[in-house]
Amino acid sequence: MKYCVQYYKDFRYNDIIDEIIYTYNDNIVNDITNAGWKDTQRIIVDVFAEEDSDTILPILQMCKKVHSNIVICLGTWQINLTQKLKEIDYPFFFLNMANTNDEVYALIKKGASDVYITESLAFNIINVGTYCRNKGINVRIIPNIAQYKAGYKDEIEDPYKFFVRPEDVELYEPYADVFEIKAPTDKLSIIYEIYRNKQWTGDLGRLITGFSEPFYNSGLVPYFGPERLKCGQRCMQEKCNLCQQMKELAAKFKDNDLILKRAKDKEWKNETESYQKAMQFVKEAAPSDNDEVSEEQGVSEDN
Repeated sequence: MKYCVQYYKDFRYNDIIDEIIYTYNDNIVNDITNAGWKDTQRIIVDVFAEEDSDTILPILQMCKKVHSNIVICLGTWQINLTQKLKEIDYPFFFLNMANTNDEVYALIKKGASDVYITESLAFNIINVGTYCRNKGINVRIIPNIAQYKAGYKDEIEDPYKFFVRPEDVELYEPYADVFEIKAPTDKLSIIYEIYRNKQWTGDLGRLITGFSEPFYNSGLVPYFGPERLKCGQRCMQEKCNLCQQMKELAAKFKDNDLILKRAKDKEWKNETESYQKAMQFVKEAAPSDNDEVSEEQGVSEDN
């Protein structure tokens, strides 16, 4: 899985992050030049708010000269700019999020190199991700925002919203190309570490924005992630209530100081002091070995 964040000069992993987003500005050529990005790192220039395409295009061409791996992010209304970008073979995609199959199809037809998959459509990621990849299109997901249709926050229960836990990253790798982390700058490095390490034993509400109440990850059974991956959001048709039941069971584990232990293959581990403090915070209420859930429900110890 590749990871993407908004550019922040004090982000700890600027040297290894796969993609970085710059908001277009008059000094962007110098900004990209002075940052010293590697050729393998993909730079995304967000020009969504800009209107004067005649002024923007020459600057974007200069950006391409100082760093070859650049993609432009814009709005579907910027038709003039998209046409000109096509003429000079400059890749681009749209900030517009796709939550229907029609939108995915239309964005691809407009020439997008990437497509954001969100909300209800993300519950069908196996099909839509496979379709996009067969078309050579990168699939982008925002894992740490609980997503629902705008205006319906009070009606949509937390388990029915789309999000991805750190433990479930590998499940999405066959169907998604980029996880774009959205977080305040002071938390960005820590949240990136958590997703890269694929482990979080605390309240998901401290990691994922958009929950209405606590959502205890430590008590979620192992098949929570695989079931959500393929579920198609059947809960919206009252054909399934499994995620809600799992959430309630996890809360009972929490109330009784129980935690599901999971085996973990740590393929990447770079724990800064702030990360260690964050993990210590969620481990303070962890049970003793005598209180662990049996290995039939959980598996072996993480640490």
